[in-house]
Amino acid sequence: MIGALIGSLITWIGQDFERRLVFDAWQRADARELMDDQVVVVMIDDNSIAAYGQWPWTRFNVAKLLFKMTQAQPSAIGIDIYFLKEDPNRPDAFVENYLDTEIDSSLKSQITSLPNFDDFLSDIIASPQSPSVLARVAEPEGSPLGVPAQEMTFNTSAVEGEPPPGTLSRPEVLASISKFDTSAFSQAFVNGPPDDDGILRRVPLAVRAGGNIGNGFAVELARIKAGGEPVRWDGRTLKMGNRAIPSDESGSLLFKMSPYDEKYESRVIPAVQIMNSEEPDERLRGKVVILGLAATGTYDIVATPHGSEIPGPVVQAQAVDAILKGEWLAYPSSSKALEVAVAIGLVALLLGASLTFNNWLLAPAAAIGLALPVGSYLAYAQANLLFDPARPLIVAIFAALGLLLARYAIALQELVAQRIREAEQKKENENARDLQLRMVPSPERLADLGRRTEIGAKLRPAKSVGGDFYDAFELEDDRLLFLVGDVSGKGLGAALFMAFSKTAAKSKFLSHGARLDDAVIALNDELSREEDDAMDLTLLAGVIDCASGKVEMVNAGHENPLRVYAEGKVEMVNLRGGPRLRSFDGFPYQIESVQLEQGDTLVLISDGATDAENLQKAQFGFDGVIKALEEQQGASAGARVQYLADRIAQFEGDADPADDLTIFALRYLGE
Repeated sequence: MIGALIGSLITWIGQDFERRLVFDAWQRADARELMDDQVVVVMIDDNSIAAYGQWPWTRFNVAKLLFKMTQAQPSAIGIDIYFLKEDPNRPDAFVENYLDTEIDSSLKSQITSLPNFDDFLSDIIASPQSPSVLARVAEPEGSPLGVPAQEMTFNTSAVEGEPPPGTLSRPEVLASISKFDTSAFSQAFVNGPPDDDGILRRVPLAVRAGGNIGNGFAVELARIKAGGEPVRWDGRTLKMGNRAIPSDESGSLLFKMSPYDEKYESRVIPAVQIMNSEEPDERLRGKVVILGLAATGTYDIVATPHGSEIPGPVVQAQAVDAILKGEWLAYPSSSKALEVAVAIGLVALLLGASLTFNNWLLAPAAAIGLALPVGSYLAYAQANLLFDPARPLIVAIFAALGLLLARYAIALQELVAQRIREAEQKKENENARDLQLRMVPSPERLADLGRRTEIGAKLRPAKSVGGDFYDAFELEDDRLLFLVGDVSGKGLGAALFMAFSKTAAKSKFLSHGARLDDAVIALNDELSREEDDAMDLTLLAGVIDCASGKVEMVNAGHENPLRVYAEGKVEMVNLRGGPRLRSFDGFPYQIESVQLEQGDTLVLISDGATDAENLQKAQFGFDGVIKALEEQQGASAGARVQYLADRIAQFEGDADPADDLTIFALRYLGE
């Protein structure tokens, strides 16, 4: 959500910048088609200057050019040139340069009676044969060339209603001298202030000058071409006949522009061609003609999305053509509302994916994100509609970044929690392992037990410590008790239950030393009274009579022992046994016996030996245990235990042991 808010803030701050990038790209990708069927441009270019002298031309040459243009009977002539001063070569100005002593009154009278070409040009501008529209520029107060708007004449019959409040409003007007300005059929404004990046993207449909409203240059020419009916403002829509022209908040027209390349330039008519022609130029007949300057050193050059040096009259001609053909660009409020709705929808999808971890929600969000630029371009190219895909995309991108950061934070939090749990588990396992190893007798202590037996034992706790244990201690009458147990469960809880079970077992065996079965039954009863029902215990307990080699055993769900004969043969001692301790209260466990001969070894193991696995998930099994025991001929109890442990470790390789490994070997030495 924070990412979406940041994205919204960025689009709000930089909305003009990103919107211009998108719409300029569409302008270049789908430029206006070059057409000269309704509008043509006559340009005073470098060739015209070379033929008729530098600009400004004499009023005679300008009048000659306009006269030849009117002979072709265009529907309207837009003069995008300003005549700011009277003709400096007019007769009365000429005689003013001489003193009365330098020129007599008769000659002065003859000179002043010569034709004034300003009058000639004014008459041509006023010709009803081809209505002329003179360009004006609305100026800020204090402009050196501006005239207060109240002093200007306005064709108030050309426009009705009020343009948008944001329409350009200026107090002064730059225009041609009054003789020309008032002679024209009408006047119109060419103000097209560029955006703050210096690029011109629109032309004015209307301008406020003082208390008056004037049409934009392109609108006025199109109005005359369309029949001369007044245009009428209705909110932000300019109505001209059956046309409803949308404006932006500044009362300006957005339209598709064309690049000013060699192809376009070839369609612009040089003024010198019309001046030198003996016949009316049929390329002008019935069309809107815009006369402008494009010679080197003239100032009427603007930058558009298509280039940095586009003649202003060319831009006006494209605008007239767009109005006449109804091919303006519209950026309605519905497009802006749709941008907001799409942004909200994308954020909702991303937020849903973040909160629910349903990653399939990212698929429609990605599809919408990919479709937005395509849809925006198609709307521009096919329907002349503007839709800014950048706004919802930027919001969605920042929302996605927020989603990634949120997920990263959650993952980091989970990782930290996991590391803490692992550290706690590791500490618990270490404590359990320490407890487990402290609970079993050391090899030195085992070596001191019995005069006619030899004991070897090994306990290897797994990573997730279980509850294996073993013990051995002497009884009266030259007897030795031994046991191996395996508590279900892992971790510190299993180790604690193992410690309790081992202590309880030793207590019961010492108090019931004469009867092994009674001791196991009593142990089962005591363990069953514990509240933790999740743990139980396997136990193999035995008592060897060191004088005779007779072994009595009780098996409570444990692995059967293996007997290794003195000559090396190995076989399993099959005991009926009983269930695991704590399985059934009062179960009648029974004693089972086996007679050891001198040199025989009894091997007790936990399931960590038979269930040992390698990386291929193969198990060591009883066969592996028996084979390893057979490989040790005449080995001591300790050596046999170590060899079996090494063979199991070799088999496991790099696989982590899944369970504790306990090996207990009792070798009967006899006399």
